[in-house]
Amino acid sequence: MDIAESDKICSCCRAPMNRIGEDASEKLEFLPAQLKFIETVRPKYPCHLYEKTEAQTTIKKASMPPSIITKGIATPSLLSQVITGKFQYSLPLYRQETMFKKYGIEQS
Repeated sequence: MDIAESDKICSCCRAPMNRIGEDASEKLEFLPAQLKFIETVRPKYPCHLYEKTEAQTTIKKASMPPSIITKGIATPSLLSQVITGKFQYSLPLYRQETMFKKYGIEQS
């Protein structure tokens, strides 16, 4: 952040003022946890014969990426957060559920 160009002129002699240094300061800002959904898109490919006759045929698609919990939506980072909260910070699961609700995540 610099001063205005008009302030870089000396008020007594009207000569331009030269920069001789700077003063720096640091501030610490807290950013609360962020939750985001990661969408996996898997295209499906049918046989051309299927498109023409609507006969039952094989449809191919990529397999799902491996998950830490089968058919679950939790990622390793989310599970790590829950486990750390429970065992390191002694936060019961119902309190963690309340915290997630504040972020707009409803658990069922």
